[in-house]
Amino acid sequence: MALYKTRAIVIKSFNLSESDRLITFMTEYHGKVKCVAKGARKIKNRFWGALEPMSFINLIYFGKEHQSLFRLNNSDIIESFHTIRDDFDKLYTGVYFIDLIDSMVLEGHPEKKIFGLLYQSLAALDLQTELEPLRRLFEIRLLSLSGYAPQLDHCVLCKNLPQYNMIPFSYAHNGILCQTCSNRTRIDIQFSTGTKNYIKKLLDVDIRTCGRLKFPKTQAEEIGKVTHRLVLSHLGRELKSYPFIKKMAEFSI
Repeated sequence: MALYKTRAIVIKSFNLSESDRLITFMTEYHGKVKCVAKGARKIKNRFWGALEPMSFINLIYFGKEHQSLFRLNNSDIIESFHTIRDDFDKLYTGVYFIDLIDSMVLEGHPEKKIFGLLYQSLAALDLQTELEPLRRLFEIRLLSLSGYAPQLDHCVLCKNLPQYNMIPFSYAHNGILCQTCSNRTRIDIQFSTGTKNYIKKLLDVDIRTCGRLKFPKTQAEEIGKVTHRLVLSHLGRELKSYPFIKKMAEFSI
């Protein structure tokens, strides 16, 4: 059996038996993997504290190559992100991030850039107070790294440039439309040129400083509708963690 050593982030944990737990990790080099943690439910166990969701750890696990379930050997905490857990707004945002990873990333496919996005986003979440730009950044970048980046530079059908300030967008075609093409295909949403430019900026801005990217109040809701509906168009369902984020946003108004 092969022994694997990698940095990882804990995605979720389930009770498997009276003493064992099933843990899903997003690893740096091997993508998303599942491991059985023997004895992890016992009061005194060697994994104590290192298997909480969002924990950044050094992970050692073993098993046969290409199998779907591995055996956890050791896990040591690098960063617990405990301050995220002390703030409900941050906590639900972090849970949303790992839910998205779990829903969009297949097991056993190396995704180093997606691992980097998750780690950098949790690190930024730990420090930043302005969370809305970070949420929107995570959505659009995860889509992009997964191969679902929307076409925002020109009409997705004819390659011409839209001529008006309000730009039609098709979720079915995953891109903006010119006025001619919008007359012969379904328009799902229209948004301003300013919103388009903000979404493009989210693809390039440094994650560590994205909290400085203040969305105008008139555009914040529009940006959220575009990026989140892009997620929904690919997942086909709403994640359970997202409504909590919306509630927390309402409380902060």
